[in-house]
Amino acid sequence: MDKYLVVDDDEMIRNRLVHYLEKYGIECTQASDAKEAREILGDNDFDLITLDILMPGESGLELIKWIKTEKRIPVILLSSLDQTVDTIIGLELGADDYIGKPFDPRELLARTKAVLRRYRDGDTEESGDKSQFNERERLLHIDGVDHVLSPIEGAFMRLMLTEEGAAVSRDTFCEVIFQKRWHPDDRSVDNIIARLRQKVEEYPQTPKYIVTVRNKGYMVPGGLIKMV
Repeated sequence: MDKYLVVDDDEMIRNRLVHYLEKYGIECTQASDAKEAREILGDNDFDLITLDILMPGESGLELIKWIKTEKRIPVILLSSLDQTVDTIIGLELGADDYIGKPFDPRELLARTKAVLRRYRDGDTEESGDKSQFNERERLLHIDGVDHVLSPIEGAFMRLMLTEEGAAVSRDTFCEVIFQKRWHPDDRSVDNIIARLRQKVEEYPQTPKYIVTVRNKGYMVPGGLIKMV
């Protein structure tokens, strides 16, 4: 039986999530804040942690930094739509995935299974099977799968990786790749990003590798994909 630690200051969300997970035979323990989570983690082992980013007192970001230093437990972040930057920081600190609030418990269950499968198959940073992009061959290797990108998709990926964790605006995509000025009615950038996500993201609606930064553009969080 898998054991999950559910960390969230919203009791309603915790109870709803625990009730759903326990229907599938998952043993759940609840923590209302980072302090309580630390105390529980000191005396117990878990297979996975779901962690809210914004909590009173110590934030989820501070807690994940401690977890990834002290434990080898996969972590899925729960974040609101207005927490894009914090979500990116969380991924850079070692979070294994994230899902936005409000969320469908069925999707979260599917993501927890996928993350656990990667851990148990050894597909972690320790295994050496890191995500990387071969610019010359336009080959993107993610989660053990190779994706061949089109020339335009490859150019988009290269530009985002060159920015090293900074958002690339639509204007920049158009100027650098299409040699033209971007117009608000031009959806070409968004369409290419959507195609990339369909290729490489397990859940394109809540992407992990190609993230939208509100009012700034698109980015690959630093450290998630290495360009070779």
